[in-house]
Amino acid sequence: MLIEPDVQARDEGWVRSDGERSFRLEHWEYDCEHMDGFDYDIGSALIGSANAPDESELSTVLNAWGVRPDLFVYPWESDDPR
Repeated sequence: MLIEPDVQARDEGWVRSDGERSFRLEHWEYDCEHMDGFDYDIGSALIGSANAPDESELSTVLNAWGVRPDLFVYPWESDDPR
């Protein structure tokens, strides 16, 4: 079952290739005073990074970081400048 963001992504030509998918994860923290400007990364700090070769390892890393995958939003719905 597709939800609205999935339909939008499909309509924009996004292609999903599950068999070969790997992930690069980075946990950044930003200074909220700079989030709205051009220099959003002033005062930012890389808290952690990891590579996940597949979705199973992605879940393992997210669980280790205490991040719930169901809280993620699509990039176009996020305030994260990256």
